[in-house]
Amino acid sequence: MRDYRINLIFEGSSEIMHLFMAREAVDKHLQVAGAMIDPDKKLGQKLGALPKIGLYYAGWYPTRWIGWGRWPRYAEFGRLAGHVRFVERSARKLARSVFHSMVRFGPKLEQRQSVLFRLVDIAAELFAMAATCSRAQAIYTRDKTAGARAAKLADLFCRQARRRVRSKFNGLRRNEDVPTYKFAQEILAGEHRWLERDIVELAE
Repeated sequence: MRDYRINLIFEGSSEIMHLFMAREAVDKHLQVAGAMIDPDKKLGQKLGALPKIGLYYAGWYPTRWIGWGRWPRYAEFGRLAGHVRFVERSARKLARSVFHSMVRFGPKLEQRQSVLFRLVDIAAELFAMAATCSRAQAIYTRDKTAGARAAKLADLFCRQARRRVRSKFNGLRRNEDVPTYKFAQEILAGEHRWLERDIVELAE
């Protein structure tokens, strides 16, 4: 938790870090299937890459669905076990979501910063949850009284984080990204300067 904030501010603004983390998230997919979404690749090159791509995802994709993230796994975390299981299930869902976003948007994914930022925010929340539960468990192994207090705090944090994670996942499917982008373009074009009237003096 001490280092959690660094993901937002290290070496630049949070937007820069979001883009850096997003690039890392899609890097492996670009290495494997980059030819399929590269507009400069010819049809023959794309067809030639299909066997390699198919072989990789035939092994990778099922593992992002198949897994046990329910009781009794992680029972050693006590009251926090449910949160650790949530992190495990959500991490697999996040991996699928990154892949689905690449399939959906193709090379235009890099321009969909709202989508990328949601994916990165989910990863940051899951990391914070895992770190919090791990820290609370470490405290408990040394001092059960202090550990019980730590678990109580960790439980509250994780409950709040789970709500944020679910909201971000929902935002991948249902959002206002397109109309928001169009409206921003209209603002930049000066089409909504009427909003400034009676607030600031308009330059003629």
